[in-house]
Amino acid sequence: MRFLRNLLASAAALLVVTATRAAAAVQDAKVEINTHESQGAWYTQPVWIVIGVIALVLIIVLISMADRRNNTTVVK
Repeated sequence: MRFLRNLLASAAALLVVTATRAAAAVQDAKVEINTHESQGAWYTQPVWIVIGVIALVLIIVLISMADRRNNTTVVK
């Protein structure tokens, strides 16, 4: 019984030392993350595309409303 307990204690100590050294090796790794990416010209960005679509729809609505204003019926 004493032999088994000593063997398990030695194995646990070895596991702790190995895990500590592995964690130290991982922490020494240098990781660089660059989140600044250029997406090209301004007109390829989704925000500007949405603004352009909204402006186009607004212009079409204004033109159609201006065309309706002059449609009056004259009865003689």
